Amino acid sequence: MSFPQQSSSPSSEIAQPYIGSIRSIDASGPNWRMALLRGIVWSLIGMIYAPLFTGLSELFQGLGFGHGTFIAAAALAGAVGAALYGAREVALIATGIGVLVGVFVLMLFAEQIAVFHVVLTAAAAAGLVGLTVSFPARCSRHVPGKAMAGLATGALCGGFLALVEPFHPHQFSSFAVLAFLVSVNGVLYVVSVRWWLSLSRRLHCESRPCYVIESLVMATLAGVAAGSVWMMIGPLIEIESGLWQSASAAMHDRIPMAILGGMFGGGVAGMLLEFFRFSWVHDL
Repeated sequence: MSFPQQSSSPSSEIAQPYIGSIRSIDASGPNWRMALLRGIVWSLIGMIYAPLFTGLSELFQGLGFGHGTFIAAAALAGAVGAALYGAREVALIATGIGVLVGVFVLMLFAEQIAVFHVVLTAAAAAGLVGLTVSFPARCSRHVPGKAMAGLATGALCGGFLALVEPFHPHQFSSFAVLAFLVSVNGVLYVVSVRWWLSLSRRLHCESRPCYVIESLVMATLAGVAAGSVWMMIGPLIEIESGLWQSASAAMHDRIPMAILGGMFGGGVAGMLLEFFRFSWVHDL
């Protein structure tokens, strides 16, 4: 099984190989077109990150994590988000499998099956696809290092929120939390991801066969996608009372402001990264 490397076009700034955190600064001033493009891309990232973090935080809150909810939810959301955007077409296929499995199971077995069964079924299906199907584009060996970077920066930002919230007179709003996490966590990720990738190579995380790494990545992302479908649809069809049902209902109340906060924080962070000449990391 072979995985030829996909060449990048030198004419595209997004597709240029990542050679450092900060690009060389020229005297031409800020590129407003690229800043706007990067702001839009990061707003979309924030729009997808917000429901993931919100659902995880409601689950951990229900499990009694207290202020540690910020750490656990931000760390996992950061790791999953990094894997999602790092795996590219593999992530799209895995997410599609997870959504299809989640919807299919809900349609046929909504009252006879638990959410964990849905997650495991989707993960198994996507993992099997990863083991048996050869993807012709770039191998996803870099994804474990990116996930490590997202996990670490997410835990750091979540830890900061966990430390300062007890001294705040009111509970943090969903808008403020997501604006902070998407912007600060994103910037820290861009700054540190190269170091985490080098650590991943030293730990031989990238020495495994490509199809094994892709299978694990696909299984993880498909399971998350299937669980997300369950969280979003659960309250609408009143299934599985208990922790998942209450967390899902609470998540629905917070989603609108969380998405707005994620989009705002992402847009601001993306434009600032471009203004200060931070490199894109899509092809790292």
